[in-house]
Amino acid sequence: MESNSIGILILAYNEEIHLERCILNAKKLSPYIFVVDSFSTDQSNSILESHGVPYLRHPFTTHAKQINIGIEQFPHSVNWLFRLDCDELISDLLIDEIKESLSNSKNNSINGYFIQRKVNFLNGILQYGMINPIWLLRLWKKEDGQCNDLWMDEKIELVHPNTARLKGMLVDYNLNDLTWWTQKHNNYATREAYEILRQKYQLHTPELTKTQDRWIVKFKMFYNQLPIFVRPVILFFYAYIIKLGILDGKRGLIWNFLQVFWYRFLVDVKVFEFELKHQYNAASIRETLIKHFED
Repeated sequence: MESNSIGILILAYNEEIHLERCILNAKKLSPYIFVVDSFSTDQSNSILESHGVPYLRHPFTTHAKQINIGIEQFPHSVNWLFRLDCDELISDLLIDEIKESLSNSKNNSINGYFIQRKVNFLNGILQYGMINPIWLLRLWKKEDGQCNDLWMDEKIELVHPNTARLKGMLVDYNLNDLTWWTQKHNNYATREAYEILRQKYQLHTPELTKTQDRWIVKFKMFYNQLPIFVRPVILFFYAYIIKLGILDGKRGLIWNFLQVFWYRFLVDVKVFEFELKHQYNAASIRETLIKHFED
């Protein structure tokens, strides 16, 4: 096994609209691709088979658990793993940069690389706001990393991190329409609400990560302490005005209203609904969360 061999780990569920594009793009970086599929009902498996890509069908609970299954079951002997979403594209600049960085002996002590990702929304790349770009640890030494146990915003953690940043871009370029987008984020909002409830009722305590930017964890902890229903308004003002989302024009307005305000407001509504249903009884809430969401 070469010291700079790379495997690409992909999670999939009904991704026929993106999967072939994703595979062809990924093969520019490495032929060692493995997909963890959550029992797709479309043509995803046929596409994988036609391209000779091995895959494992595994029932979905959280992204974190699927990622860790993928790490454990990865069928190729590789030194590094790159996690890629089906709707993401690796730029040619990033591909060249990764290959050069891993072959450079000066970087032998590095065991993880942060990569910047921007969002292509309504046929245009967003340049501003809170997450354009966002830095994500997507490339790491296989034996050094596992995914943390979060329902949302899961991240790869390294036990003894020594990381660097790459300049090349990863682009989130989803081809589905806004109806699909809102349905997806409705599901995300449910998981986000459960994560907030897990933390609020002390079933899970967020850790100040060794690998990821600590300020992100602190920011989310601070945000979740703000008054419910008020915090999405504050966050929208921060993203759209302070972080200059307004400079992205119509796309910026739509994105920040939907992603930053509407989505976060929906999360708060789901938290409110859950607590109201249980009449704010902490014991009942904890029991329900443990029964349905902890295993």
